[in-house]
Amino acid sequence: MDNERLGQSPIGQIIPIQGEDARHGKYACFAYLPNALPPDLEQLTTNTWANIVRASESLARLDQCSKNLPDPGLLIYPSLFREALDSSALEGTHGNLTEVLESRFTSVDEQSPETMEIVAFIDAAKTAFAAIRHRQLSVGLLNDTQMEMFKSSKKQPQDVGAVRSHQVSIGNESDSIEDRRFVPPPGGDQLRAGMESLIEWINAPSDLAPVLRAAMAHYQFETLHPFGDGNGRVGRLLIILQLMTYGTIGDATVTLSPWFYKNRDRYENELLELSATGDWDSWIQFFCEAIIEQCGRLITSAERLAVWVTETKDTISRRKWSGVINDVITNLAEWPKVTVPWIAKKYSINYASAKYIVEHLIEVGAIEEVTGRSYGKVYAASKVIEIVDEV
Repeated sequence: MDNERLGQSPIGQIIPIQGEDARHGKYACFAYLPNALPPDLEQLTTNTWANIVRASESLARLDQCSKNLPDPGLLIYPSLFREALDSSALEGTHGNLTEVLESRFTSVDEQSPETMEIVAFIDAAKTAFAAIRHRQLSVGLLNDTQMEMFKSSKKQPQDVGAVRSHQVSIGNESDSIEDRRFVPPPGGDQLRAGMESLIEWINAPSDLAPVLRAAMAHYQFETLHPFGDGNGRVGRLLIILQLMTYGTIGDATVTLSPWFYKNRDRYENELLELSATGDWDSWIQFFCEAIIEQCGRLITSAERLAVWVTETKDTISRRKWSGVINDVITNLAEWPKVTVPWIAKKYSINYASAKYIVEHLIEVGAIEEVTGRSYGKVYAASKVIEIVDEV
């Protein structure tokens, strides 16, 4: 860590730490502790304020798009899939959409560790999104979210489900802590106080734009790095939870992880530069750029999915098919893989009726069999997968 630069930071301080790690033995170095967030940022440039307005307008369009859709799931689920895959990839866990979509039909024993971790993230995110509708954002909610993320992990992080009591560092794992890129504050009273201060700041009344508040809170969370693992994933979910808390978006329709993943080096550098310089403009402009681009991509994908649903249902209607098949089509736009047993169970129909639905959907080109097996067949809506994969 560049102690000289960070030691001159106007928005934080370096503090001495010492301890011992299993690989490199005893250490004595410095960690960075951010100051509490300010109530406002009056010194921002005109260009930054303009980007905040543009990002706010983009979120408003995304939220309106969600309200106008026949089913908000057309936005929520593609957003969640991409958030899960790319947020996990940012943390070094690489999965693929095909395996994640087929996890619905496989046992835990059949899933790779990567898929299990990503599915656990999806479950944790859905739980958090549901909780925020009736529960105030709190350290406890974030603790619960982090714990659920690792429910299927064979190697539980230290202090799972709680603000850490141990030291962590960010950078190449082969480097000693002294040589790591960044060293967050040590576990203990200062870290717990920092998290409580952040949550209090998020929940306090403010005249600042929600986009600006989300950008500031994300920096603070990632800099505090309050958990033993999963800080990036929880921190990016916190953006969504915060925007839902403020009423900026009604549903969990936005995801920034795909954009952060594509711009990973810049993302990490922007956070570090802010700690060193205290210049909020560059970080906030970067954050707004992510929102503007991702909102546009999500709106486009939702519109394409809505068209697919409408056109497929029209085709079905012209063939005089009706009933549960229409519900299956809607579900395919949210989770584009099915099996005959799953349809039978989901819609409380017999196996033969579920099989007829699958055959009808194959006939009109809505789905195709993708396993090549004579048993345990899985059917996919390839067009839907293509749209989701492009978010």
